[in-house]
Amino acid sequence: MHTMEDSFGNKIRELRKQAGIGLRELARLINKSPGYLSDVELERVPPPSQEVIIRIAITLDTDKNELLTTAKKVDPELSDYVIKQPQAADFLRMAKEKKFKDEDWERLSQLAKISRLGKAEKEEK
Repeated sequence: MHTMEDSFGNKIRELRKQAGIGLRELARLINKSPGYLSDVELERVPPPSQEVIIRIAITLDTDKNELLTTAKKVDPELSDYVIKQPQAADFLRMAKEKKFKDEDWERLSQLAKISRLGKAEKEEK
């Protein structure tokens, strides 16, 4: 459960202040109005689009994935990949149906790394 402290708006405000950037300056840098950015920070409006979140991450020199996750948004690069690789979408549907848990994802990540490592070693020979 998200608390107010880990909300998207609070995260942006905290990162902005850590970077020493005022609200008006950040708004200018991401090409949004200060009023809109204030509304985002105060949770009066939902988080912005993925593209705006990525601009914020770049401007604040922070991890875009962390901001996208906090906003409950998907990285456009991942969306594009899933569109181009239908097997990825099929796999995600199966994982959802089977109700994969954190440990399932961790094990799959380890298997994928091992699989790619073996393939890379064969390609080098």
